[in-house]
Amino acid sequence: MPAQILVSVIIPSYNYAAFLPQAVASVLAQRASGLEVEVIVVDDGSTDDTAEVVRGMGDDVRYIYQENQGLSAARNAGLRAAQGEFVAFLDADDLQAKGMLASQLQVFAAQPELDIVICRCVDFSGSTVTQIEGLWSLVNSHWDVHACNANLAPVHCYLVRTALVRRAGFFDEALKSCEDQDYWLRCYGLGAKVGVNPDGLVLYRKHGNSMTVNRSRMYGHDSLMQEKIADMLRSLPRFPDHAKCAGWLAHAAGSLVSAGYLCQHDHERMLVMQDFFTRAVLNAAPLFRADAECDVSAPLCHIQYYYGGRCLRLINWQGLQLTPPAAKAVMVLKRMFPRLADISAEGLDARLRSTYGKLCISGMPPQLRAEQG
Repeated sequence: MPAQILVSVIIPSYNYAAFLPQAVASVLAQRASGLEVEVIVVDDGSTDDTAEVVRGMGDDVRYIYQENQGLSAARNAGLRAAQGEFVAFLDADDLQAKGMLASQLQVFAAQPELDIVICRCVDFSGSTVTQIEGLWSLVNSHWDVHACNANLAPVHCYLVRTALVRRAGFFDEALKSCEDQDYWLRCYGLGAKVGVNPDGLVLYRKHGNSMTVNRSRMYGHDSLMQEKIADMLRSLPRFPDHAKCAGWLAHAAGSLVSAGYLCQHDHERMLVMQDFFTRAVLNAAPLFRADAECDVSAPLCHIQYYYGGRCLRLINWQGLQLTPPAAKAVMVLKRMFPRLADISAEGLDARLRSTYGKLCISGMPPQLRAEQG
């Protein structure tokens, strides 16, 4: 890597002038020896005093204004303007912890084959970062497999090589939710190599105006993501990389989650998700033994076990009535995972927690350890 690395940090903002100064300050504080940051604030047609607030920040911030087009369009405007060798995204109400970008770049330096590095995240609320509400889990491998189930990290946890961004293209502006999951799926479909950074930390602000509050919209878009995942699993022979069975099982579990959420909101869509679950299980079954023989690494075995168990737990979702084909798929799963077939819900929950713990980075990020003394 060159002596001076430029990281472009794209901050879309819509009527978040009150949060912007803290977000921008957290990025400017990332500057260090050999590390420069380019802060790009994209104002998505705000009606508050966003423009005045950004102008007050001087030359440290590049300001782009556009008519209101949505989050994806704002991020895309930032991508078009970005000049750095790496790109990071930060929503205007979130923060980068001290030293986050430097620690991300250290992982890239140690593993130059990587295209993406993902760090840890904590939720916080209120006006101070000391009001920590929870630490997100960080899976330690096979991100392309886990992406077949759900999006496991907020967008601001990712640092991406600009070379990959140029190949992957832009965020889908037609999506009003799950747009980041869609973007990372496309990256994984291109064969992006992912590393994890247990020392980096970002802070995800939880408040009433957060976009994630709109659950109904998220459920619908999540089901659309499951359709996209199924198409990728069918059409891309090398996705997920050497882990096709695990990918189908992760997709099966994700489809059941969508069906469970939709059973009280959209009956027809719920039936579609059950059909996707059924086909995913039937696609996974003939690959189960072959994949285990091709890659006997413990992480992949644990992943298959985890998502198979998740499916068996999710069939008991309150209000979810399985169709006959889905019920037959459950019998297939029970033959694949006989040790999980007949244990109690409490016993299955305990095994799933234990297995998932093996798939994740352990311990606390150094910033939180320091706070705890």
